[in-house]
Amino acid sequence: MKKLEYLWKDIEGTEKENEYLEKRFAEMSVKEKYILEGAVQIVEVNNAPDLINLTEQLSNFDFHYKATDNESLGEYIARHKECASDDILPFIKIDQLGSEYHEDLNGIFTDKGYVYQRNSLKQIYDGTNLDKMTGDNWTVKIKVGNKDYPEGVWINLPDYEFSSLEPDEMSIALDALGANKWSRCALLDAKCVFPNIKELAEQYDSIEELISDGNNFGYVCDEQGQGRAFFTEHLESAMELEVCTRLDFALDISQNLNCYDFAPKEDKLEIYGRLLARKNGIVEPDTILGDNFDYTLYAKADIDNRGLAPCKNGFIKSNGEQFHYEFSKKLDSMGISME
Repeated sequence: MKKLEYLWKDIEGTEKENEYLEKRFAEMSVKEKYILEGAVQIVEVNNAPDLINLTEQLSNFDFHYKATDNESLGEYIARHKECASDDILPFIKIDQLGSEYHEDLNGIFTDKGYVYQRNSLKQIYDGTNLDKMTGDNWTVKIKVGNKDYPEGVWINLPDYEFSSLEPDEMSIALDALGANKWSRCALLDAKCVFPNIKELAEQYDSIEELISDGNNFGYVCDEQGQGRAFFTEHLESAMELEVCTRLDFALDISQNLNCYDFAPKEDKLEIYGRLLARKNGIVEPDTILGDNFDYTLYAKADIDNRGLAPCKNGFIKSNGEQFHYEFSKKLDSMGISME
């Protein structure tokens, strides 16, 4: 594989952009590195902003692990996309299948697999918003090593192999470590995309437990609470209210957002007011009253009536509904009190 971790040193960029890229590459997962090796051959990268923008959107590329030529690509498609059994695989023209697939998607073969662009890239990084970059799509990152690979590798969670039936972050990382069990590895570091979740590596007795909660929390965040409006802001505000620093408690909070009345901050109050007015049957959209209704004022009145308190991402209050614990330890053992 190309020395991708040094790619940023060979292109033009500011000192802050280079510092960002150095950290981004240092914490890049194994799968991300494999994807990037093909992505830089698909998307033109002329400078640091181009590379930052690309590394922020690696999830817009698909990766077929170990599909390094037409034949192995055809086998991958047959097995993982068409669910071909071992009994019928010998009768499939896998080289032809791989060739047709490659011609259709116009991807890139690397020594680790097949990379193709699924969605077009947006101009996320504009040269001024470096502090808004998140390092693409992850909720929890863990760094795992073993005696043969003491420096360790990063893994992004959630992992979707259970549903896609395709090799994903965890199995690819285990291969890179030359291991087949997490019990033979050591947890070197861990972090959550939410900065209030601190000292994550110290919160679990085993890698398996951390992976389980990291995956579950990631699924909830990816699904945005099954489409709940303002989900991320609601979750962050509830965690702020509860002074949540543990991943298992954050996971429980994400399952109990109905226990917290919430409204977003000022710049989103009109949208919130529209949703609230329609939910309460106050006015209907696309009517004379609806077109002349002050939704922001209605939202502010709702906040006052419910006694919501201001927080970083809006307004919130615990409403007294029963909180159901499924993932976290008992409240008294965590040193957290709920109102």
